[in-house]
Amino acid sequence: MTRSFEEVVDFIQGRNIIQLGLENMIGFLEEIGNPHRKLKIIHIAGTNGKGSTLNFTREMLIEAGYTVGAFTTPAVLSYEEQISINKEPITKADFIEVFQQLSERRETFEEREKVMLTEFECLTAMMFYYFAEFHPVDFVLLETGMGGRLDATNVSMPLLTVITNIGMDHMHLLGNTKEKIALEKAGIIKAGVPLITGEKEEAILDIFKQQVSQKRSKLYILQQDFSTEDVTANNEQQIFSYTSTFSKLANLELTMLGEHQVKNAALALMVIDYLKTYQALMITEEEIRNALRKATWKGRFEKVSDTPLIYLDGAHNNEGIAALADLLRTQFADKKISVLFGATKEKEVEEMLTPLYNLVDEISFTSFDFPRAAVAKDSYEASSFNNKKLINNWEEEINTKLKTLDQQDLFLITGSLYFIGKVKQFLQNIIQLQK
Repeated sequence: MTRSFEEVVDFIQGRNIIQLGLENMIGFLEEIGNPHRKLKIIHIAGTNGKGSTLNFTREMLIEAGYTVGAFTTPAVLSYEEQISINKEPITKADFIEVFQQLSERRETFEEREKVMLTEFECLTAMMFYYFAEFHPVDFVLLETGMGGRLDATNVSMPLLTVITNIGMDHMHLLGNTKEKIALEKAGIIKAGVPLITGEKEEAILDIFKQQVSQKRSKLYILQQDFSTEDVTANNEQQIFSYTSTFSKLANLELTMLGEHQVKNAALALMVIDYLKTYQALMITEEEIRNALRKATWKGRFEKVSDTPLIYLDGAHNNEGIAALADLLRTQFADKKISVLFGATKEKEVEEMLTPLYNLVDEISFTSFDFPRAAVAKDSYEASSFNNKKLINNWEEEINTKLKTLDQQDLFLITGSLYFIGKVKQFLQNIIQLQK
């Protein structure tokens, strides 16, 4: 039966359950010919910075002329953007075709094994098949969905692994301490496959070192084996220098703001260094500089309007908000900042938002159309911030802000990436109507 794109998405989303484990993925990939074994993969995990690190790496590879597949979740603007080639989402027609080509074998596998593949497992299998059989690529940048050890993406045998950092997120599934979460994420480390990390806590690094030693792999640690220096920043760009065993680059430019983005760029530069040294990657210094300069990433302190000044930031956990607070403190101290916040149910709102309390003038709490969205009233009551508002209709609140903000105001919309995606679509429609 031929399905429309909407019907395919509805079918896949109907399997939106969390089911950690690799047995079903291994079995189904065997059923469809193990397409993942044909791919050159860089596997990226971590609590924060996965998407930005992936994007910096992708920009450099594309600038050097390579075809780059990427698997990123969650979707921000469109469902199909989770599977992309050179930043272009898989077309709806190709998405349908890949789904159709795998449907009969999926049904056979599920009936025989008495299992049901989850939404994420379906997408992961489709991604591997698309990049290996349908539209071959030079490299695949593969972002874990949740955790690492039992994540569906962990069936891959990558050229290189990256763990950006470890923070307190998804504790109900990964563990209630950083050490437990680190062990889960360290599960992506494979025998003989190097690990690059931006983690700095010694207790966590000790876990990585132990895992790397057991797997006879190599470990590259930010500010030990490669580093950034001479960081300067303003409201438009950051400039920094990068040094590793393999290269030294001065006065690199980023348009993505925040000290955390310099760290993410350094992780990506180390990926490129390794690929150049051990995988014969061909890339020039000029290509590296150009790629970093023009790299942007949807929903990561993304400026969507100059007048009035509006930023979107998917700071969806404690570490994300802490990084956001550092950026506001160092680069936007002269602004009157109002915040619109929408989160998912499992977030500890008070602990999460406390770093913003001394930096912003107003926080508005809202909800959005998503199964796991927090109730606005619950988030509002959980916060001890004095100047807070309860917003039932975030679209109306944005329209009001657009009319009342002045030159010294900064309107920051933050929280869940699912919320940021809906806001971005809404703002794009408004901006288009105003043109």
